[in-house]
Amino acid sequence: MEQAALYDCIRRAGAEVLVFEDHPGFFGNWRAHIQTRKDRLEVVCDHREGWITLWRALPDQRQERLHEVAVIGLDEEAILDRLRSWLMA
Repeated sequence: MEQAALYDCIRRAGAEVLVFEDHPGFFGNWRAHIQTRKDRLEVVCDHREGWITLWRALPDQRQERLHEVAVIGLDEEAILDRLRSWLMA
């Protein structure tokens, strides 16, 4: 994932990247911890398994899965579009 494009997508959705982890040598997987006005979120893109998932942190240290979609056949721009739609919903 191009980090600058991801950061721009998240900023345009009114959120802030707290931590970004990129693992290009491990199937191109990446994850980002995000802060919105009301929630702390984590987006995980697992190219090996073929999913992008958005999680919300709960007060008791658990996570709630909010969205998940297959990334097979999606390019980087399509993944960012999907993430932007989730964050702006």
